[in-house]
Amino acid sequence: MQDKKYRLKDIQEKIDRDKTTLIRWEKEGLIPEAKRDSRGWRYYNQNEVSSIINLVLSSDYFRNIHSRSTI
Repeated sequence: MQDKKYRLKDIQEKIDRDKTTLIRWEKEGLIPEAKRDSRGWRYYNQNEVSSIINLVLSSDYFRNIHSRSTI
């Protein structure tokens, strides 16, 4: 049986962030790097999705990153 593949869209709906934010976090090493299908599209397995969602929802860094102001 093949594991279900989850796309960025599936994650962004759960955490209310744009896919470009998720891609940036991936490049910065804050979330795991996605696997790629034959078209080059990113995908994750269920464990990776759960881990990313829990990390984002429980971390002050992800919650406050955009609320910081520069003077």
